[in-house]
Amino acid sequence: MTLSPSRYQLPDSLFYQNRLSQAGDWHYVLSDRFRELLLRPYKGRELPVLPAAQPDALLEGQALAQHFAQLQYLAAPLLQADDLEALLARVQALASRSVDGAIASIMLGSWQDYTAQHAINAALLACLLGQALQLPPDEQHSLALAALCMNLGAAALHNELSQHDGPLSTAQRKQIQIHPLVSSALLRELGYQQALLHQCLLGHHEHPDGSGYPFHLNKDDISPLALLLRMIDISTAKLMPRSYRQAVPAQRALAQLYTQQSDEQFDPVHTAQLVKLLGVYPSGSFVRLASGDTAMVVAQGEQLNRPQLVLLRDMEQRLDAEQHEISSQLTVQVETRHLQRLGQLWPLA
Repeated sequence: MTLSPSRYQLPDSLFYQNRLSQAGDWHYVLSDRFRELLLRPYKGRELPVLPAAQPDALLEGQALAQHFAQLQYLAAPLLQADDLEALLARVQALASRSVDGAIASIMLGSWQDYTAQHAINAALLACLLGQALQLPPDEQHSLALAALCMNLGAAALHNELSQHDGPLSTAQRKQIQIHPLVSSALLRELGYQQALLHQCLLGHHEHPDGSGYPFHLNKDDISPLALLLRMIDISTAKLMPRSYRQAVPAQRALAQLYTQQSDEQFDPVHTAQLVKLLGVYPSGSFVRLASGDTAMVVAQGEQLNRPQLVLLRDMEQRLDAEQHEISSQLTVQVETRHLQRLGQLWPLA
């Protein structure tokens, strides 16, 4: 698909013009003053050391989220592309080594920094979908990196909004609308020049009917990779709790994607693959059995509604899904102290 760069012109607004300039096709540069204002609160921070690999998927996902919670507020020259690539390699390794473990990490992540956990979860889901859809390697890399970095331009604000249930202020709305451009500009500073990556970043909040932002593009002007990232972003947000609501159960979240499909215009191949990956009961889900016992889903089975299970009171033995009927999915808030015990279900060694 060939996109027209003429549709990606910097919006003619003083709010945008005072903060960014355009240096070429899909290429935006932060103004010196705006860059100073953006990064001033984080001056003096040191580059964090990437933590050692963890023994299971839950602890690994948690360690990577905690690392990105520090990394996301840094910029060049302190932050380098190699720092992001090292983190992304760990995310990709987790997704490759344990599909069920990666999904459980998304479902069970106990977050202190919403933006960082969302980034790791979205990057994991991007890796899983990229593999499942057999995207070319350059598209898989661009999609995963864009998922990890799509909110760099407003990391603190996204954390603020995770605690906020209500309409945005005018200032918040303007910052949200500009953040795809800012995230793209920050990655340019790190040396990322691939048009595919920036088309994905810049378009991940565009809507096929033209109601998205920041360019109000129509479907033919939006990168298919950006539309896939939009689906990943929405799905990840639904599956994560906020301070004012619990996580949306996977069944309902997937149903909402389908009911919205005529409006969102997600690729049906993408939504079908997402359903296949997560299943009716994703790994890491808690369920009530017809017997009254509480169980956890540890892996998908041959049938979407027949996953592999363990009883919470006896996690040593996996149950025969054909002999244990699931009556309902449960929403359980998992605390950080529980992750080590639960993580043994998805070892990485």
